[in-house]
Amino acid sequence: TKAALNLMGLPGGHTRLPLVDATPAQIAQLREDLLAGGVTLTS
Repeated sequence: TKAALNLMGLPGGHTRLPLVDATPAQIAQLREDLLAGGVTLTS
């Protein structure tokens, strides 16, 4: 997803309508899941 790309320091950008960006709570959960999976994050 764009949020995961952004967390990994890659250009993910913002979503376009009708989709919406991930909420802060969703991003926090995504961060936890990526770290648990061994993914290196830069932000």
